[in-house]
Amino acid sequence: MINDEFSRRRLLQLSGLTLGSAALSACGAPAGNPGGALAFQGWDYEPQAVEGNLARFTEQSGVKVGFTSITGSQYVQKSVAQFTAGAQPDALYVYDDSMAGWADAGYLQPIDGLPGVDEVYDAIFPGNADAMTHNGKRYCLPYYTDCAALLYNAELLEKAGFSGPPKTLEELTDQAIKLREQGILKYSIGFAAQLSDSYWGWFWALLYASGGVMFDDQLAPVMDTTDPVPKGLLSWLDDAVRVSKIIDPASVQMGPTPVDEALTSGQYAFTFASRYGARVYNDPKKSKIAGKMKMAMIPGLGGPGQGSVLTTRMYGLSAETERKDDAIKLLTYLGGFDSSGAAYTAKFWFLNYGLGFAFTALAQDPEVVAELKRWGDPEVYAQLSATAKSRTAVAKPWYSEFETELQKGIQRILTSQGDPESVVKGLADKTRELEKKYA
Repeated sequence: MINDEFSRRRLLQLSGLTLGSAALSACGAPAGNPGGALAFQGWDYEPQAVEGNLARFTEQSGVKVGFTSITGSQYVQKSVAQFTAGAQPDALYVYDDSMAGWADAGYLQPIDGLPGVDEVYDAIFPGNADAMTHNGKRYCLPYYTDCAALLYNAELLEKAGFSGPPKTLEELTDQAIKLREQGILKYSIGFAAQLSDSYWGWFWALLYASGGVMFDDQLAPVMDTTDPVPKGLLSWLDDAVRVSKIIDPASVQMGPTPVDEALTSGQYAFTFASRYGARVYNDPKKSKIAGKMKMAMIPGLGGPGQGSVLTTRMYGLSAETERKDDAIKLLTYLGGFDSSGAAYTAKFWFLNYGLGFAFTALAQDPEVVAELKRWGDPEVYAQLSATAKSRTAVAKPWYSEFETELQKGIQRILTSQGDPESVVKGLADKTRELEKKYA
């Protein structure tokens, strides 16, 4: 979930123009059909559950909805093809990676001042509100959200004599070394560091937990000038690979699934992953360590963790819809409150599928707390929600190219083929080059 990625806007616009009518015909009915069902589409996560919830919305509102499910790997490309061909739906799912680019391209319309929008924004965590706001305008309502956490095997830590998880990266190093010295684990830390189309949430989480940034308020690079944290984190990774040797070298070849398999078999004591991972790792049907995997704040560099990185999946309103009144009713039902004033949809997705919620009040909801206690820590879960924030540069058209360069730089550190200073300098130089390219 935390691994979906939006290719840069210009490339998608070009690829969208070449898809042709065959791709469009698979994407459902276009917007502007006053006499028929409201056209709504999303990626293919639990489409039967979506259909059931849409039926409930129709019962409450009288608005019929036609839902089209698109394969997740093709969702962005096919959606852009629809927009460029004028065959877009009335409302649709939106990735946070896509939102700013789609807004700039004129695909989405702002929703400021529409019925129910202010109520939703007043009720959600600030990080989620920021993620759905672009150039001072609100564009979307929340579908689900999540953020990275430190997940740790409490049984292994207790076996090594530790009473709790590390609060700093220095403490993490010490605990991992002791686990090896006691013969418990050779490598205590494993995470997904395979080059991919997905962003590496774990590195952004370490950055924010350590109070660092890579860009200033104008999104100019500062990782090589005024902020020492990015270089410091790369130095910690370099030490963890070459000196203390606490990170599994296989991490550079592993995606999320192999990491999950290693964790559920007890191969690692620590990982940086989505909070949702705790639900998977503590599922007795899927894991050999069920009940042992705990959740903690991401440890900081030189001090306790200050936050994490979040993702926000959203519901957006097509700029060209002719059913604006009905479409905003749908958005506020799905991304806000039902006719009884409850955040029904957000609570439904959490209780049944573990998808994170953006609404602050749900953190104290008795049913939510009871469910969360089965596989996580409600207090830590809420603290992460309150302090996590989105990636600052994701609104830039060059973001995906920067992310690729970041991943390559980190891999050079993890494979001992680069040094922290040259990596941060290369990232800053690449950012300045991309800024000129897209100017």
